[in-house]
Amino acid sequence: MRAIILAAGEGKRLRPLTTYMPKVMLPVGNKPLLQYLIEALRDNKILDITIVVGYQEDKIKQYFGNGRDFGVRIEYVSQKKQLGTAHALSQAKLKEEFLLFYGDNMISTQCVKDLLNTPVNTILGAHSSKPYAYGVIEAKGNRVVKIREKPKEKDNAVVFTGMGHFDGGIFERIERLLKEGVYELPDVLNTMDVKLEVSDCGWKDAIYPWDLLELNSYALQHNVRKLAGKIEECTIIGNVEIGENSRIGAGCYIKGNVKIGDNCEIGPNTVILGDTSIGKGTRIGSLSYIENSIIMEDTLIGEGAYIKDTIVGRKVSIGPKFITLSKRMKRVFEDEILEVNGGPIIGDGANIGSAVVVHGATRIGANSRIGDLKVIDGDVENWESVR
Repeated sequence: MRAIILAAGEGKRLRPLTTYMPKVMLPVGNKPLLQYLIEALRDNKILDITIVVGYQEDKIKQYFGNGRDFGVRIEYVSQKKQLGTAHALSQAKLKEEFLLFYGDNMISTQCVKDLLNTPVNTILGAHSSKPYAYGVIEAKGNRVVKIREKPKEKDNAVVFTGMGHFDGGIFERIERLLKEGVYELPDVLNTMDVKLEVSDCGWKDAIYPWDLLELNSYALQHNVRKLAGKIEECTIIGNVEIGENSRIGAGCYIKGNVKIGDNCEIGPNTVILGDTSIGKGTRIGSLSYIENSIIMEDTLIGEGAYIKDTIVGRKVSIGPKFITLSKRMKRVFEDEILEVNGGPIIGDGANIGSAVVVHGATRIGANSRIGDLKVIDGDVENWESVR
């Protein structure tokens, strides 16, 4: 059995985090989203994988290579223009049956197992509290009647997860419909006789940047206490993982499901709480407070920081006494009204000065520049300077 993974898209609603990185490579629990799927396939003895790439495809290829380091065999095909999911799938045409996955979801070993046990031409659905963001499945018994894309209703519903078990015949139908201007997979499935299997197997998706914090918490539930590196006299409580060659200064207090990558340096008397992941090569100054946050790799945070419910991208430089605020507010994203509850989102390469305060539900663009002693209460665009 071969698996086909669609991983060509950018993930526009996750900007600025996807400015330089496709959604499938965004880290939760210090691993890219796509890695969880590949490991789930391997654990179910599905070793032959085709990944459809497109946006920032080199980032995927460089990380996963031919799959040998992950115990699988990976082939790549490119979708030159991101026209839609059906068009993406058509790039990986097969004659035999296969399993289909969207690579930008967090997919568990159980999800793959459940899909393996379905007959050909079956899709996997899951209950969702955000049906307006997906394709809602209307079914009669176990037969799919229709998939309605992004309906208006707000109540719980069974949605299409992007997981399916198909035979090679689907490609002939896709090729015919592409000629008619049909580019999305749900529209193709609406012309087919498809069965439905509903599974609450742990399928999760991040629609907006703040959703990654929920996925991060879920990933860190599987932490196994492991303390490597050099740890001075500290208090460490819970399933904390500290990577090789990392240094934890004296007086630190670390509690919860916390993961600190390799080659990190955490300054003395720093507090790290909740579900927090800190990527490799990151340095955090003394007397800082980090809670329920994602700090990506190779980032520098000065002493005295207060960071809560926040996502900080790669290679960000932050001066001393940086403060993030967390709050609940309504935001408009691409004509969608979203209630955000969290801190700021900081894109890759941002440079933030000393004694800066950033309000919650705010996005700081990639490679932006913010001077000292600033209070930021609105989005800062990519490459924008605030002096």
